[in-house]
Amino acid sequence: MTATRAIARERTIQIAAVSGLVVLCALIVAAIDTVLISFVLAFVIHYLLAPAVNAAERSGLSRKLAVAALYVLFSTAFAAGVYLLLPAIARQLASLQTELPVLIEGTTQILARSERWVNSAMSGITDLDFSMDAGQRLASLSGRIVAGLPLFFSTLISVLILSPFFAFFMLLDGQAAVKKLMAMVPNHLFEPALTLLHRMNVQLGGFIRARLLEAGIVGAVVWLGLAAIGYPYSLLLGIFAGLMNLIPYLGPVIGALPALVIGTVIGVPGWKLWMVAGVYVTAQLVDMLFIIPLIVARIINLHPVAVVIVIIVGAQLAGIVGMVISIPVACVLKLFTTSIYEHLVVYQR
Repeated sequence: MTATRAIARERTIQIAAVSGLVVLCALIVAAIDTVLISFVLAFVIHYLLAPAVNAAERSGLSRKLAVAALYVLFSTAFAAGVYLLLPAIARQLASLQTELPVLIEGTTQILARSERWVNSAMSGITDLDFSMDAGQRLASLSGRIVAGLPLFFSTLISVLILSPFFAFFMLLDGQAAVKKLMAMVPNHLFEPALTLLHRMNVQLGGFIRARLLEAGIVGAVVWLGLAAIGYPYSLLLGIFAGLMNLIPYLGPVIGALPALVIGTVIGVPGWKLWMVAGVYVTAQLVDMLFIIPLIVARIINLHPVAVVIVIIVGAQLAGIVGMVISIPVACVLKLFTTSIYEHLVVYQR
């Protein structure tokens, strides 16, 4: 009896120590933006490559060799993509930086005309006065963006170095670390914990792969569509649309606004603006009719109202990053809740 109590006490101390260490690491990661983004991207890379690594290991290849081989292939593909796209991105960024004052001035004029139209249409009801302040804010923002480009690129380089580094060790030692953690779980909780872990891996992995595929397809459709009609900044606008598509509901609208504003400011003919709008609508139709029903909807099992709430909470807590990761975090919390309920209610009957 004494030996049993000693073992239980030792296990409790181990669990408390590991839990405290995990919480401490989580607080450190959350406090440093670069590390937080790097860890998020590392998890993305991990879930992208883990199925291939596991399949190669099951076929008889050592895990180290499988991870190394996949990293070589992944790095080669990424380097080839950067080599092919970077010159075009650099040209479009340089052109955009040159035209930025003109675009800001044109945007301010559009806001002023919209303000006058609303005040005229709703005379005596409302008296909007936001165009001047919005113009000043846009000018200030553009100045901060230009001044912050060196810091942005240095942060980007840090993230691009740290995230594959973290992901490499997640792929290499992740399973061993999970086994050690699972060894601390009491016997009566082992099966529920193992089931929860399996569900989390399946749902998170499927969600991340589906969302990245969705964003890539939407970005590619926008890029190719805008390039086909000879629209400026087509590659930058396609990348922006794909990234914004990761934000549910609001993302597609935010992703389309820059193209429409740029076209209005530089005086693109009306028929061409309609074609631009058609490109974005086509991208969203492909997303809603094919990608979401066939891929995403099978993975996420959250009510639309719950999705809106968790996105708002994520935005309040962590800005854009919070909006992007809010749904997978909510899915994990739902799995935890479901597993606890099953263990306490269903399995105890």
